[in-house]
Amino acid sequence: MISTVIFDMDGVMIDSEPLWEKTERILLARRNIDYSPDYRDKIVGLNQRDSGRLLVDTFNLDETVDEIINERISILTSIYEEELEVIPALAPLLEQLEDEGYRLAVASSSPLRVVNFVLDMFSLHDHFLAVVSGESVGNGKPHPDIYIHTAERLGATPAECVAIEDSINGLRSAKGAGMYCIAIPDKRLTAEQFKSADVILDSLEELTPETIKSLGKT
Repeated sequence: MISTVIFDMDGVMIDSEPLWEKTERILLARRNIDYSPDYRDKIVGLNQRDSGRLLVDTFNLDETVDEIINERISILTSIYEEELEVIPALAPLLEQLEDEGYRLAVASSSPLRVVNFVLDMFSLHDHFLAVVSGESVGNGKPHPDIYIHTAERLGATPAECVAIEDSINGLRSAKGAGMYCIAIPDKRLTAEQFKSADVILDSLEELTPETIKSLGKT
């Protein structure tokens, strides 16, 4: 039976993927580099260190990964303050899941300071028993480490957990950890790419406690 629901943050809880893309475009434009769809597909769902390394290696930049990360986060948080919106269905869903007795957590590839920035911005901290970032584990998504670590933090087995994801890397991470996964695919991707998910939804509004209960019966 499923006891724990673990949310990815970007693209699931907040409408942030366009803002990450805007950040990346600004970051690359400062270096006279165009942001391409191929590069976008590689970077979505990666943690900051892996995505920073990808940027440095792909474009042969004479900068450290830490320098890239710090600049990127500075750009991102400035944009967030002006433009970020929470997914409207999130707060009611969190309350419904809590009423049903589910334990809730966040497992995000974003740095912890960005995750906390968002949770503070929308007063969401109290809903989650654990908040885990990509910095907490050695290998980021698509490796399963972050989901395994989050389950351990809550004293749950992977089989008792369902992850809510919007990226292919996140889906691979959750399934690799042995969890159920409900996918709400990034609109720039196709549902066919998420065929290994246990459930595919068009939006968070479609997710209910009954959806999760049905998984635990399979």
